[in-house]
Amino acid sequence: MAVLVTGGTGFVGSRLCAELLRRTDGAVICLVRAEGEAGAGRRMREALAGVDGEAAASPRLRAVPADLLADRFGLAEDAYRRLADEAGAVYHCGASVHLAASYERVAPVNLGGTRRVVDFCATGRPKHLHHVSTLGVFLAAREAGLPRVDESTVPTLRTCGPFGYLRTKVEAERMVAESGVAASFYRPGMILADSRDGAAPANDVTTCLIAAAVVTGCYPTALGALPASTVDHTAQAIAALSLAPEATGSVFHVMRPEPLPMRELFERAVGYGFRLREVSAGQWREALHAHRDNPWARAAHALDICARILGFTPVRRPPEVRGDATALAMAAAGVRAPDTGSAYFHRLLSRLERDHGTTLAGG
Repeated sequence: MAVLVTGGTGFVGSRLCAELLRRTDGAVICLVRAEGEAGAGRRMREALAGVDGEAAASPRLRAVPADLLADRFGLAEDAYRRLADEAGAVYHCGASVHLAASYERVAPVNLGGTRRVVDFCATGRPKHLHHVSTLGVFLAAREAGLPRVDESTVPTLRTCGPFGYLRTKVEAERMVAESGVAASFYRPGMILADSRDGAAPANDVTTCLIAAAVVTGCYPTALGALPASTVDHTAQAIAALSLAPEATGSVFHVMRPEPLPMRELFERAVGYGFRLREVSAGQWREALHAHRDNPWARAAHALDICARILGFTPVRRPPEVRGDATALAMAAAGVRAPDTGSAYFHRLLSRLERDHGTTLAGG
């Protein structure tokens, strides 16, 4: 059976494609924004090359030039229907992940794209939709009166807070749930760097926070603890859980067994060798403002969501997120928790220093 993937060139999506190629026998078809099939294939294989060379060269990997913003993904009607008859499952990872953007800016992709994916699932042969959301839909749950959430908790516009990206993810989940298509939901926590080589995108929140601390020479007292996991473990878990017979209709909280205390990010940086001192939240914001010419400091200062993530006050810190049912399902599927000890953070921080040394030095 062929599977269709949106967002396959992304941080999670590329690793999910590699996992699906390892765990299934059919074609893995990726919708890619590109000019023509050659351009789509080139983009997809470039995205996979740094993740899994064998997957990048697989003859079962196919790329289709498409656009989530366009009806029928921008495909001709006959090509769209052939694809709908071929695919037996859809993994919807495609999204605009811009934490500072307004609702209006990200809604066309995150909601319009989801609507088109739902329509595709209702066309041709029956298809199972594997919808990738985020545990960020509960970022403000404590303030909304829910200090603890689990797989049975229904996210709302109150539990996600005022952030445009998270609002669209709540509404996208609701759209899928009400669509009538067979669906499963996967809510990853904070996505951490790859456990194998420390790779992470430059716009990653944890990268931004650590880099901003290094630039300013200080870090804030943080009360927050977030569900988190490495990107490779996240992809492994989604792929394995999706192939289990009980996946249909299930909600999964994809994360390591214990939440990540936000202060651990900074303490690991100190252990690595960066000279940082702990300051109050107000002092940290002043330090960020004083270093506003640096892109890392400017980004951390501008992202209102960082205050929620770090948990500067008890009432506004993230809730306790449980994923006990998911943990049992992952164990049954043979998915092991990632090792995120000192060796892992050494890889993460050395990669950060290697890739961004100039801006970390204040340049």
